[in-house]
Amino acid sequence: MALPIAPGNYGIDTHHSQLGFTVTHLGISTIRGTFDRYSGALYVGEDLASTVVAVEAEMASINTGERDRDAHMQGPDFFDTADHPQMNFRSTSIVESGSGYTMTGDLTIRGITQPVDFEVTFNGSNVFPIDQSTHFGFTASGSISRSSFGVSYAVPLVSDEVKLSLDAQFVLPKPDA
Repeated sequence: MALPIAPGNYGIDTHHSQLGFTVTHLGISTIRGTFDRYSGALYVGEDLASTVVAVEAEMASINTGERDRDAHMQGPDFFDTADHPQMNFRSTSIVESGSGYTMTGDLTIRGITQPVDFEVTFNGSNVFPIDQSTHFGFTASGSISRSSFGVSYAVPLVSDEVKLSLDAQFVLPKPDA
């Protein structure tokens, strides 16, 4: 499968992207959340082996729609954002898989780095009419064990498995005029 994007450095459009997660509570309901402040980039090389995705999120920007829960999650029981303010991901390989890709990379939470796999779909491209920039859409999903990152508070009341999702638009910056 040919790369769907020309080689180059693409920034993430945080206004039209979302970094999210889900867990289950008591095994009977799904709690959804996002990280509202994050940055990211896609470097497309000449082939998949030289293509890299990097995303960093501010852990204090967690948003589950419940202020008290978010404050608790920023504390030492969960993310300990005072000592570990960032979550980082950097891909180590991207390979073709079915009609999409499998992206493997290193995810760091609370200073602990673990490998994680994401299934990635290329959603196409389109021109953003406001500034005529071309946007490229991707969806990535995977799951982690939060206890493997030192976040085991309230397991099993809150699931150990965390499903991660990134719905991203990447944009090739326009050349300077």
